[in-house]
Amino acid sequence: MILKIMKFYPKAKIKLILIIPILMLCVLGCTGDDDNNNQVASIPEYLEGDYVGTWNSVTPSTSFTDYAFSASLQIVSDNILSGSWYAVDTFEVCCSEGDDDGTMTMMINGNDITSFVLDDVIIDCSGVFTGTGAIRESDNALIIDFTGADCDGEHVGQLVMIKQ
Repeated sequence: MILKIMKFYPKAKIKLILIIPILMLCVLGCTGDDDNNNQVASIPEYLEGDYVGTWNSVTPSTSFTDYAFSASLQIVSDNILSGSWYAVDTFEVCCSEGDDDGTMTMMINGNDITSFVLDDVIIDCSGVFTGTGAIRESDNALIIDFTGADCDGEHVGQLVMIKQ
């Protein structure tokens, strides 16, 4: 096809000679997988540590306003922060028979918390809460909007966690 064009349009030969290398560079540059677009940034080390937070939620039967809790979180992989959750702000077990009152796990990408799970193991009131959120840049607080259920019913709320 290119040869037919060049036969009828001799000036096209010069243009094709210039265009072909450019097209080849474009094709070669686009054929490989570009893993950089799919990579998740590693969690900054300063996010690891102890947090004190407030729990605010509404259920059909009750509301929680600024209920204090604590958590001790570690980086467990490039984009996962996980650790112990305590239903009080003193980093002590209050309401379960284990070493903590539950566990928190969150997947982080940049300043976004793309997945959050709190597995609450409080005796006679266990529950699972899930959500998403963000890292507030001004103080590196973790802000999480969540839903879930326990003995108080279906919760819709927000956690705000400040590093100690």
